[in-house]
Amino acid sequence: MNGFSNLVNNLLNGLTSTVMSAVGGVIGGVASAISSAITGLFASIFGSGFSCGAPGGAIGSTVGDAICNFVASVDTLPGLITALSYLMGLILAISALLKLKDHVLDPHRTPLSDPMKRLLAGAALFSLPVITEALQSLWGGGDTTLLSVTAYAGQVSGGGGLDTMMVALFRDIYGPMMGLLYSFAYFAGLVLTVFGILRIIKTAQDGPRGPAGFGTIMMFAVAGALFSSVTLMEAFSVSIFNSPDIATFAVLQTSSNDLIVDNHILAVISTVLVFMTIVGWISFLRGFFILRDVAEGHGQASLMVSLTHIFGGALAVNLGPLMNMVQSTFGLTSFGVVFT
Repeated sequence: MNGFSNLVNNLLNGLTSTVMSAVGGVIGGVASAISSAITGLFASIFGSGFSCGAPGGAIGSTVGDAICNFVASVDTLPGLITALSYLMGLILAISALLKLKDHVLDPHRTPLSDPMKRLLAGAALFSLPVITEALQSLWGGGDTTLLSVTAYAGQVSGGGGLDTMMVALFRDIYGPMMGLLYSFAYFAGLVLTVFGILRIIKTAQDGPRGPAGFGTIMMFAVAGALFSSVTLMEAFSVSIFNSPDIATFAVLQTSSNDLIVDNHILAVISTVLVFMTIVGWISFLRGFFILRDVAEGHGQASLMVSLTHIFGGALAVNLGPLMNMVQSTFGLTSFGVVFT
């Protein structure tokens, strides 16, 4: 008995070690890939010389450095989600075998669909990288190339006034905030994908949240939209304004005849547009979450609210081109400010 007991223990220890090694390898491999992808996102914002800057709290570090360090510190979360999906896939595969045994013993009590659904969900979780890649291609390839923001106009050197601090703040946090929003969108898309796969084991009685319910279908569609948020924003910009560039460079059509005052005005105006860009991106992403709630039948969510957030967010991001069009419509291009 001791011999068989030792043999079983050794077998269990070997299996445990193998599973843990496999899960650890998944975490390490996927985390490395995600880390490289996010580093690529930041590089596209700041250029090839991107770094997170000074350590948080150190002399010379900024708010932008803190945001950047936070994103860099959580870039392994998607890898962890993927590893957990593999583990859930293994559990579902085992439960599918047990359900299949129950079906053989009592077909009336345990229909064949029960083990088949669990087996399908488990296989989908094991294929999560393939599914996410397909969802990224759903809305146009999942492009992570950031929309460019034209340069700041003017300057506010010295003085220490409120306008100087506001311009300095948004110059510092714009890039890290964009990286934070894009990283959040990617992570949220991954989580929605896993939840959508897990709905396969539900029944048709769950309505929109069932395996083939409209809520489940929209969950995958919204996940794909979050993966490809930059591509969708570019599509809105090109469709409405015929350009993917976000024009924030202000040009005064009527000068105050004081160069210092003009530079302050231009810099503050550009900062306001950069702030609206950040707000617009948040609204744009929120619109897709509301759209998912509409598909699932949540009473407080409406299609109008969702579309308002999506289109309103896209217009806020492109506030400069929008103001140019409004001024051209009213024949005011020779007065005030235009954006390039």
